[in-house]
Amino acid sequence: MMISRSMSLESILERMGRQGTSLLEAEAMREVLAERFDGRPLDSVNEADWLEALGRMEAVKQTGNAGMK
Repeated sequence: MMISRSMSLESILERMGRQGTSLLEAEAMREVLAERFDGRPLDSVNEADWLEALGRMEAVKQTGNAGMK
């Protein structure tokens, strides 16, 4: 699955853990991933970058602001 703002949430939910992830969290993560990794395959995001994106996702979830760097 290629990362984009219009990508399905299914792959993100799967990688984050479907049982413990809300749609709001998956949508915020999609926004964070698209900001930095647009056009790349989701499975090409390494663990360190994924964990950084998770941290940014938490901030987006709370503030609604994806433009944080």
